[in-house]
Amino acid sequence: MVVSPLIAGALALGLVSVFSLQSGVSSRLTDTADSQVVQASYQNDVQAAAYVTTAPTSSPQCGAGTGTQILGMESDPDTTQSSPLDGDFLTVISYVEVPLSSSTYALERLYCSTPSTSLIPSYTPLQTTTLSYDLPSAPPSATIGCVTGTSSSCSSTLAGQQWIATTNVTEVTLPVVEPASNDPYTLISTPVDSTSSTDAGSPLATQTNTKCEFASPNTGAYSNSLCFVDFSNVSGPALAQATGGGCLEMSVSLPNNYVLYFCLQITPITAGSVVEPWYLPTYPEAFLGNVDSINGVTTPFYTGVAGDPALYQRTLGAKDEVTLSNISVLSPTDVLATDWEMVSADAESTDNNESLTWTSNVNEYVIPNGLSAVDSSSDPVGNACQAGVGLTGNGTTTVECAGGTDTTSSTKDGTTMVEAETPNWMSCVMVGTGLQAITFGLLVSG
Repeated sequence: MVVSPLIAGALALGLVSVFSLQSGVSSRLTDTADSQVVQASYQNDVQAAAYVTTAPTSSPQCGAGTGTQILGMESDPDTTQSSPLDGDFLTVISYVEVPLSSSTYALERLYCSTPSTSLIPSYTPLQTTTLSYDLPSAPPSATIGCVTGTSSSCSSTLAGQQWIATTNVTEVTLPVVEPASNDPYTLISTPVDSTSSTDAGSPLATQTNTKCEFASPNTGAYSNSLCFVDFSNVSGPALAQATGGGCLEMSVSLPNNYVLYFCLQITPITAGSVVEPWYLPTYPEAFLGNVDSINGVTTPFYTGVAGDPALYQRTLGAKDEVTLSNISVLSPTDVLATDWEMVSADAESTDNNESLTWTSNVNEYVIPNGLSAVDSSSDPVGNACQAGVGLTGNGTTTVECAGGTDTTSSTKDGTTMVEAETPNWMSCVMVGTGLQAITFGLLVSG
């Protein structure tokens, strides 16, 4: 009789603990399932959005007057409009907080759609879905992330006042709290329209499409992963666009359905000078693209590159600058890619009183040619530049190859190649007493 109550009490305490744990686990599982449902809707809505706003009231708004708007999104532009602006969209989705009590809010998704903007004096929800409940007495706030340098057209402050285009929106963030487990989580998604914008914030309206080409296998240290941009399409009006003071928007098809975007600008510093696309090798004494003889050994160096991967001066003694700006690489799902490097190389020869100067917004590094017969830690490009003093700036934002008289050989046994990791822009100034040429390419992972 003394022991039995103790055993019964211990068993009861154990059962209470088990039931409490079961309730907590059940709440967390339920909230996890809810968060997955919310995330599925949220991802699709944000990705499709052409305009967004976090203004509590906006016009148009789906379900105007229903709760407090946390996030508004417009999609599906009206094709009857010549240039759709906010209000010229057939679909509006609003995420709103609807008070259920003095301390509990329901997060609802209101969906509005119509076949024509002429039928939209006001948006009436076609569908209302309760996504979740929030414990805080104050509704959560959605925030907008923007591409660097676009504060005048994109910011959380501006989105809280009006509709803004998603072209420069990097992410839309919405915090949510689940009631059963009091578990907070954050929804994050990126509009697809933002993938048409580069890291510099400029939208890309591609004017010239091209591809990149690899060298023959085993003809260079990176012949399997360095893809040279083919500039053969930069002719006629396209060349005029690139050299006319503006720039030529280009897209380059990459392996595995990736795409490289940049804006090409060719600036003739010497009046009247001309730069044109050219094949490799650009001339018989050029090292890149040639089969060279080094110490009596025949050595092919990035040979077999198709198309016109070089930009070649056609005016003797000229000075020109070639700039690739707004550089970005997109994956097949239109997501900004990582783990790539922009490469540029001397495609001719840098002789006495000639030079090539590369500049970028990130540090640039000289790529050794991979030729054991000539490469060394102090001279990774053979005699491509003036011996000992011609190659400067390795590991900085400006790398220069200055030519000079070579006392060891009249034949070049290397070429200068530089790389920059995911740069926003990269340029090269070519100074020739004869002619100079450069190439650009992408060094992809693997």
